[in-house]
Amino acid sequence: MSRRFSRRSLLRAGAVLAVGAGLGMGLGGGTRGIARETDLIALTAGLNTHAWCGPDMPIADATAGLPLRIAYGWDIGERRWLSYAPGTPVDTIGVLRHGQPLLLMMNADANWSQPRFGGALPEPAELPVGWSLVGWSGLHEAVWTAFGEEPLGPVAEVRRWNTDYQEWISYTPGQSAQQLFAVLHPGDAMWVRMRIGGARWNPASGVIDPDRAARLVQGEITYYHPSLAGGVMFCPPHDRYDPQDVTVGAAVTWPCGTRLRIWRDERFVDVVVQDTGLLGHNHVDLSEAAFQRLALLPEGRVSVLIEVLAGPE
Repeated sequence: MSRRFSRRSLLRAGAVLAVGAGLGMGLGGGTRGIARETDLIALTAGLNTHAWCGPDMPIADATAGLPLRIAYGWDIGERRWLSYAPGTPVDTIGVLRHGQPLLLMMNADANWSQPRFGGALPEPAELPVGWSLVGWSGLHEAVWTAFGEEPLGPVAEVRRWNTDYQEWISYTPGQSAQQLFAVLHPGDAMWVRMRIGGARWNPASGVIDPDRAARLVQGEITYYHPSLAGGVMFCPPHDRYDPQDVTVGAAVTWPCGTRLRIWRDERFVDVVVQDTGLLGHNHVDLSEAAFQRLALLPEGRVSVLIEVLAGPE
């Protein structure tokens, strides 16, 4: 369970043969974006996490015959749970869309047969900052191909429920993949935690538009000493420093007028470089108001991610 795979070791270990030719094609990039032909999905009594890979249809029809207790679906856009309980009026899921991730509580083991899908893929869903439940409907694919492998990319962490071990297993970009989470399988459903917004999710090819990661760097923040209140700042028009101005930032790494977004976990603050000082590389000195959007003043110095939103006008 604890064994981990890097890209090289996965190939060297013969994982392509272990999961079939589909993985070999996926690693080469030749099948990305192609939806699968659905087979049986094994469900066990208790909690299961799986995605719907068939064509759009009412959930009552899609799950007919399953010993299903209740199903929960996640709405990415509205960030809320939907539910369906067979034999009851509970049905806020309604129609299952291709790629819809589900939490399924089963009364007994069963095989879920999903019809083949041959239609157009749904529009990619924008992933907000924080956790979202997503479904995978593509062919067998390496986890780093779908979610990226850059440590400062938009994806911070991915978790998938392992039914056999009854526990969550995770993948963190920039680290080697766990043995049981090195490959995505058709019908997988996973929680993904986004470090920044703007990226989107395609259920057959993974995270797309991750180019914002190129503007992310690791850095640190501090805040102006209270004695500097009212002092003239370096950048034109040489305004006076106001500790309550949440847009004030000082830096030497970026020129005057650069707009920065400072991230700490899921919180951020947008500032403009308006001053300079005796600061290190990727070090931003913030107004007290801006600093307090991310941390408490007694913390003093905090590690953050810094995103360049726009250069000086």
